[in-house]
Order: sequence, then C-alpha cells, then structure tokens
Amino acid sequence: MKNRAQLVSVGLALACGIGIGALSMGSFAQGTAMRWVHGEYPANYEASMDASSAAFERKDMEATRSHLAEDFATYELHGPESPKLLVAGRDKTIEVMNTFFAGDFGSSWDGAEVEKLGSIGNTMVQIEYDRYNMEDGQITIPTFVIIQYKNNLRWREWRLRPDPAT
Repeated sequence: MKNRAQLVSVGLALACGIGIGALSMGSFAQGTAMRWVHGEYPANYEASMDASSAAFERKDMEATRSHLAEDFATYELHGPESPKLLVAGRDKTIEVMNTFFAGDFGSSWDGAEVEKLGSIGNTMVQIEYDRYNMEDGQITIPTFVIIQYKNNLRWREWRLRPDPAT
C-alpha cells in the first residue's frame, strides 16, 4: 500500500507539473494551445493505445509492432543507473518482448490494468498495474508510464517504479 501511495504521489506531482507548466508557459503546438486532458487521451492516440494494449495482452508481437515507430525507445527512470535506455528500435523492442514472454518472469505475466491519468499534446500519462502469478501467489507491480507519439505511432516511453526499499 505504501508503494502505491508513493507511485500515486509521484504520478500526480509529475502530471500536475506537466499541466501547470504547460499552461503557465503558454505551450503551443501547430498554433493551438496544448491543454492537459484529465483521464483520457485524444481519440487517435487512444485507439492506437487500446489496440496496442490488446495486442500485448494477447502476446501478439506482430500486431504490437504495427503500433511502434521504427525508432521507438524505452527508458527506465528508476534504479541506481537511471535514467537508462532499456531498448531502442522497433525490431529490438519486439525481440526483447519475445524474450520476456519466453522467460520465467514473463511467462508468469498475467495481464495488466491501466489507469489513464491524462494527456497533453502527443504525450500520454498512465499507471500500469502488471500482474504476475508467482509460486507464493500473485503480485502486482505498478509503473508510472509516460508515452509519446510521433506520426500516430508510439515513439518514446519512460517508465518509473517506486523504490520498494524506501
């Protein structure tokens, strides 16, 4: 419970910071003000997110591939070496995902719940609650995720997990 509270606190602080910063700076994209949209994504990104998530839930990496930009990259924002590039490139990302599902931890993955916090421009913010079936029961690992789109494809993803040691 403590970890969830920390994650929610970090998430809300970041989301508020993005929203307030954008509003106070008068951020503009293509001549229109970018506004923070609470709990939802723009329709074009939401459709892609939903289809991408469904493909991942099915462990269908070819369908997942169709939602990633060729230069897609994932960064880790937690741990002693963060920020850290985890994987770069669409093909390498699919290769890593296939390896994950084939491994012990990945084969224990039992889906995820996603809480959409909101969006600003082409950047979506959410919390993912990944479930794993372990020998001693099910565990849930929450992750604060920032996803950026380019040409209607997932382009950048930043992942932050609370530190269980704190």
